[in-house]
Amino acid sequence: MKSLTPLAFMACAFLSPSIFAANTNNNFVDPLDTLNSDIWWKSDGWSNGFPFVNRWEGEAVTFSEDQGMAITLSKTPLSDGSSDYQSGELRSHDFYRYGCFEADIKPVNEPGVVSAFFLFAGPYDKDENSNGMHNEIDIEFSGDNTNVVQINYWTNDDRYENSNEKLIYLNFDASEDYHRYAIKWTNKQIKWYIDGELVHTEKNTPENPTPSAKDSSLRIMANVWLTDSRISNWAGEYTEAGQTPTAYFRNVSYTQGAKCKIAP
Repeated sequence: MKSLTPLAFMACAFLSPSIFAANTNNNFVDPLDTLNSDIWWKSDGWSNGFPFVNRWEGEAVTFSEDQGMAITLSKTPLSDGSSDYQSGELRSHDFYRYGCFEADIKPVNEPGVVSAFFLFAGPYDKDENSNGMHNEIDIEFSGDNTNVVQINYWTNDDRYENSNEKLIYLNFDASEDYHRYAIKWTNKQIKWYIDGELVHTEKNTPENPTPSAKDSSLRIMANVWLTDSRISNWAGEYTEAGQTPTAYFRNVSYTQGAKCKIAP
């Protein structure tokens, strides 16, 4: 189950260079029952290459009052034969500094499909004060076993060489209902929570530093993607047995500052 390649965090690697201002004080709570275009935009009309099989299309991301945001992977071939699958990705306009990042998530339960909620910045996707290097903090689900969630981070690592993945074993199947997942990011450490309970801590050390807001603030992102069969030993292999895999996200929030609280 160990991650062998860059995963959801490669989502920005093939974008045209763009620089945005960091968000320094705008706390928010968004039920995701509709697209709040002041906060979010949808990836649309491009693909990333290996290990992502799908392309990103805005129509794969939909909203409703009862389920929140749905991201659906589907077999939708392009006429030129260049791509067979589409899926969706939500991205914040702004980049955020230290604080608490939370979401209710119900991931896809399907081998070969990854559902992710994560914080990201990179060489081509950065704020105006960023050092331009890859920094990322992750929560992701591999659809071949949704009784497990994988957490991870990268610090100033454009080559994706020093991943810090950990598997958190759950006492439930995450795909069956919403549970609340949270990242608390400070200058001293990263803490991950599930349903208000602390499940893992990574301390900032000289030997293995965690991402620093002095280097880069981070964009909030969520996506669903189909993995290449060459990493099936990590994510399983998609069987295409008539499913239309969908993950659901709702009640995404950001609370600024190292003193932010994760509610039990």
